[in-house]
Amino acid sequence: MPDEPRLILVVDDSATQLAQMRMLLEKAGYRTLTADDGEQALSVAREHNPDLVVTDLEMPGMSGLDLVMMLNMESPQLPVVLTTSRGSEELAVEALQAGAASYVPKRNLAKDLADTIERTISVADSERQRLSFAKYIRTVAIELELTNDDTLLSQILARLEAPLVELGIVTEATRMHIGIALDEALRNAMIHGNLEVPSSLRDESCGQAYIDLIQARLKDEQYASRRVFVSLTANPEQAVFVITDQGPGFDVNGLPDPTDPENWEAVSGRGLLLIRSFMDEVQHNDAGNQITMVKLRVDPNAVDDDDDDCCDDDDCCGGEDCCSEPSDGQCD
Repeated sequence: MPDEPRLILVVDDSATQLAQMRMLLEKAGYRTLTADDGEQALSVAREHNPDLVVTDLEMPGMSGLDLVMMLNMESPQLPVVLTTSRGSEELAVEALQAGAASYVPKRNLAKDLADTIERTISVADSERQRLSFAKYIRTVAIELELTNDDTLLSQILARLEAPLVELGIVTEATRMHIGIALDEALRNAMIHGNLEVPSSLRDESCGQAYIDLIQARLKDEQYASRRVFVSLTANPEQAVFVITDQGPGFDVNGLPDPTDPENWEAVSGRGLLLIRSFMDEVQHNDAGNQITMVKLRVDPNAVDDDDDDCCDDDDCCGGEDCCSEPSDGQCD
């Protein structure tokens, strides 16, 4: 018996946008539920347990950012994809950092929504894999040599993500971010690096020119013979990923700033924005054919340490109630 189609919850206060996204997703083979505000979306998600949530950012009442934070607390393994419009760039970055998995500009919904959801669900599935002996692992080193077959990415991501979960570097709430960042970096290495297919082609002929050139390059030995090299070194404090392709590279100094609102909807900047949002350190080599990404350990028990020093010292301020009244931050 075939698996039941995945269930997607679509959230937007615009009836027109809801209808458009529902049509696109059902055409792609998904089941859909809809909600027109954040409060209703929470109720629907609790009742129906969708596989993914697509939400607008700017809605009356509970905003998309608030919805992301609530879902992240209640169901950290539930992926959320944002739909963004011009002017919501800063809010979208906050939502990505708060737990959203990816985003699609509203003007690109017809072209990118279904594909983004498919990729995000694939990453989410791979991140649910665990090994029973994880508590015994202390250090991990992995070296991979890959062809340019992006159909293997879900398996590759599962292999690379597992040590980070096992070592406690990421939490349930942040593990998906690693998969999204790696997915973007590996696709960049395979398609833009080794196959030398420019992102700009995705805007031509509804993306068909982009697909056609990929298929042509995969049949051309000059490009298809190139490999992607991946190394992961990890311990309980951090993970370091190095991804190198055999393409000619690019001018690193000419790379657009993806956090600039002017570049927000640019296809070429989207992947790097996601990578920079989800990794703690990101560097390219001078040749432009290697990216190094560092993810530091996330402490799930960490608390904000913005309180005055006297409140952390029972002997100084008379115990746990020392900050119950206004203070100048100095101990008496």
